[in-house]
Formats: sequence, structure tokens, C-alpha cells
Amino acid sequence: MTRRTILAAFTLLVGLLAFPARAATTNEHCSFWLEPTATVNGVIETTPVLLGCYDTYADAISAGSGGAIELEASATPTSTSDADMQAGGVTEMSSVAIGTEYNLTGYGGSSNTYFASSTCSSSTRWEVAYVGDSWNDFFESGKGFGGCDRNRKFKASQFGGDSILCTPNCSTYGALNNEVSSLRWRN
Repeated sequence: MTRRTILAAFTLLVGLLAFPARAATTNEHCSFWLEPTATVNGVIETTPVLLGCYDTYADAISAGSGGAIELEASATPTSTSDADMQAGGVTEMSSVAIGTEYNLTGYGGSSNTYFASSTCSSSTRWEVAYVGDSWNDFFESGKGFGGCDRNRKFKASQFGGDSILCTPNCSTYGALNNEVSSLRWRN
């Protein structure tokens, strides 16, 4: 090998290590439990806890709901409705899907579905102050479920900067595509 070839290979390796690939580059579908950290005026502040990532959306939903929600194996984020998310019936021992974020417009690509202990209501709202380093500035569309029909996506962590309101779904976040850092779901 020539010195130039070795230098080029070294430069490529350093670049790959400095800028690792995103966690969701192969259309994986992840489930997160929203772990409450505080409640202020009916707003439940949470930390998302990864439950797992799966090859199919149906598997992610089943895992996140503790098996209470069983979608058809062919279910896609685009074809799934709020009614589908209630198909298994919600029991006290299961969790509620309140929203899914997608890394492409039109509910495509990889997804993160967030599960909570209860639906949104006029007195119960859920929020994530920061989506995490792996998911920051990654989402381009989203759907709300479980009575969460007014969902806001924020450009900055801690609900700062520009935002977009979805009622309950947005097939694109427009100017906030790949700019979302915090999430809020409410009725």
C-alpha cells in the first residue's frame, strides 16, 4: 500500500468514528415508555425509556403495549389509525400508545412510538423535554394516538424555539423537518 492509500483509509476511518450513523438508519421501529419525573399543573414531565427496537412496526407496537395491541403483520405507520391502536383494548396492566414520530415525511422510514400509563385528557398531558442525542433533529412527521389530538413539536429542547401543532397528525413538520428536539401531547 502506498502512503497516500493508507492516509486516505485513515481519514475515512476517523470520519466514520467522528460522525457515527444514526441509530435508525435501516427502518427500525422503536418503543419508548414515558417514565414520569414530575407533574406540574396536569402536565406529566417524562424521560423516555427505550423498551426495544424491532424490524417491523407491528412488533414495536406489540412490545410497547405489553401485547395488548396486536396489529396485522403487514401494518405500516402510514396505514395505522387511532382505532387500530385501541384494537387490543387497554387494561390497567398495559400501556397506551400516545404518539409515533417518523424520520421521513408521510409517516415513512424509522419510527419511535411513545407509550404512557394513560391517555391524554383535558387534565392529563405528556411531554418529553429532550428526545435524546440519537433522535435529536431526526423527525419529519408524526401521529397522535390515545386521545392526544393536539401535539406540538419544538425545535429546541425544553420546548423552546419554533414549534408546529399537529391535530393530531402531521405528514410533514415543514420548516422543522430534522429539527425537532422536544415533544408535547395533549387533548
